[in-house]
Parts: sequence; C-alpha cells; structure tokens
Amino acid sequence: MTENCGKPRIVKNVFNIVKIQNHPYNFHTFTSTIIYSVMLKPTILSLACCLVIDSVSTFAQCTGSGSNLVAPYASNSSNKGVMFNITATNSVTIHCFDANLPALSIGGYEIYYKVGSYVGSETNAANWTLLGAAGSILSIGLNVETPLTIPVNLILPAGQTYGFYITASNPILSTGLLTTTNAGFGAISTNGDVVISGGAGITYPFGTVTSNRSFNGTLRYSVNSVLPLSFKEFNASSMNQFALLEWETETESNTSFFEIERSVDGTNWEQLVVTNAFGHSTTPKKYQEVDYDPSEGVNYYRLSQTDKNGNRTELQTISWKRETDLDEGAINVFPNPGKEVVRVFADPVELKEIQVLNTVGQSVSENVAINHCKGYVEVHFGTAQPGVFIIKTKTLTKRLVVE
Repeated sequence: MTENCGKPRIVKNVFNIVKIQNHPYNFHTFTSTIIYSVMLKPTILSLACCLVIDSVSTFAQCTGSGSNLVAPYASNSSNKGVMFNITATNSVTIHCFDANLPALSIGGYEIYYKVGSYVGSETNAANWTLLGAAGSILSIGLNVETPLTIPVNLILPAGQTYGFYITASNPILSTGLLTTTNAGFGAISTNGDVVISGGAGITYPFGTVTSNRSFNGTLRYSVNSVLPLSFKEFNASSMNQFALLEWETETESNTSFFEIERSVDGTNWEQLVVTNAFGHSTTPKKYQEVDYDPSEGVNYYRLSQTDKNGNRTELQTISWKRETDLDEGAINVFPNPGKEVVRVFADPVELKEIQVLNTVGQSVSENVAINHCKGYVEVHFGTAQPGVFIIKTKTLTKRLVVE
C-alpha cells in the first residue's frame, strides 16, 4: 500500500536555447545567403551550391561584452572532430565556440567536455559529458568563423584544465572540422585568462586518433567576478532504478537556490527540482536530490545557481544512464545522514520486510513510522533523538546516521 509518500514536484518548462539573466552575451540571429551567377555543371559542387542558394541559416552567436581567444584559422587538414585542452589562468565562464568548417558544408555538430586533459581519454566515451548538439549548421566559408549553435556556459575555475571534443555528428556535405598540423602537444593560443593547447583529430564518435591537429576556432568567454559560491563537481549515481544527484559547495555568499533540469536529448529541458541554498557559509555544504522518474537510457541533468539578486549561473551538465535491471544486492538510504524522514531503496522483495534497529541490534521500529511507497520505503523518525541506526530489510542492512 502506498501512503503519505513524498516526491519532488516536476514543473514542465521546455525550451531549446538557454537564456541567462544579466549575462554578458546575448544570443542573436545571424543570417547568411550565398548567391552565384555562374552556371555550374551537375556535379557534387553544384549540388552543394543549390542547397544553399537563396537560403537563410540561423546561428546563435555570442556577441556583446566579454572576451575572445582565437586559435588561428589556418587550416591544412581536417577530421570529423577535434579534441583540445583549455586551461583557465583566471576563473572564466566559457559561453560558446566558433569553428572552421569546410566551405559549403552543412551538418550536425556535438560538443563534449571532461574535467582534466583529453590526453588518455581520446577513445573512452565514458570519460566525457555531452554539453549539447545542433543540427544543420551551415559553414560561412573557408578559414572564417562559423558560430556553433551550442551554448556551453561552463565555469572553469582558475588553474583547472578541461578537455573539449567538438565533432561533426552526421554531416550531409561535410568532412567535419578543419584543423592545422602542428609539431606536437603545446599551446595553440593564449592570453592572460586562458590557454588553448594540444589537439588531436578524432573520427566520430571517439574513434581513430590522428595526433598533432590544432583546433581552428574562437573561444568566447567572460572572466568571472566574485562568484556567489565556490562550487565542486556535480555527480549522478544509481540508486536502484532512480538517479541520485549530488553536489557540494566549499563556500557560499548571497546564494538563493539551485535548480536541476533534465533532458533526454541534451537540447530540450524540463525543470526537475529546485533546492534552497544555505545562502552564506564558509564551510563545505553538500546537497542531494533524487530523480524518481528517469527515462530509460541516457538522462542529462543541468545544475544552475541563482543568487539573491536574481542572477542565474549554469554550473555543470552531466549524463547518467538508467539501467533496466535492478541491483538485487544493494540497499540505499537517502539522505544519509538524515533528519526526520529518510527513504530506503532496494529490490521490492527486500523492501517487503523492513526494520529499524539500534546499534546493539534491538528493534526500535515501534518508535518510527514506516510507509511503503512505489519503489521505496519512507521511515519517519519525527523528533526522535539523533543517533546511529541500522536499517534492515529481508536480507540486507545499512547504517544510518540521524542528526
């Protein structure tokens, strides 16, 4: 029987392009029309021209205040994709990229990132997180900036190196991205804020590696002022068929709340849950939420923070894959440490029998309320004295700290 069982409220708010309040960049429309007057023979080239003649392609290009760092547009090579590193000298927010795309090409593109260097992870897709994808991006021309319609909005703390992978996904008339051969791993472009370095050509997806290929493109970013918090990495892990979402801040100042959004394609997002922040803290604070209704397969989660002035900052986007088979040998308690109410997750057979024991093995179940919900059990401790307890299911046990 299901009774008195809580569940985070999901508010539908689907949108396609991220808009950030008080952001130094505005996404606007860029149009490009290719016109020619020379009669071409019916070749592949003429087909390419016919596809774009009198057409208009829409780009979401970063403009306005902020900073740019250009990796030279001096191509002599190409591949489906390119990997490279960005190291932040100062704390920066990366907003988006322009890239050098083959002339007359049109196709879909994807951007991935990882914490730390790309070196050693070139063919390991599990080490990477998809930031976003866009389809039918039309090249403006050879060795010029073509905006990629994929908002990045990723914070790089000072002193940190992140790897990036920009790749054509399913190009129609494209060999991918244009690159420049180099003599080995090193700095491609640098200023006082960031360094772009390294470079390797990669076949799609995470395939054959061609070393010494420099990224041709423009990094559009802004230098972070005093942030309302010092943020640590956002993670997702399996809690049976649910997703446990965890993040941590080292310090907070003027923070109001966090928001987690969910997507199944990395493009269309819905609000999953809003969590109040501590607001002001000089010590680490941990946060946990659970997605009780994830989709089968890959789910994307995007964490943002809004301060008390209404300014919103996107912190990190991660992916998590829901497995259809439950782990029959696992029991999870959330949150742990807990307070008045905790939830116990395990195989349904295990949850049919549940007790709360003290540290000497005595049952204290009569002092708590146990409610069987859909997929989990809620244990209500109420105003009981804090301490250490043992949650016992049919064959499993889990230690719980009640604060």
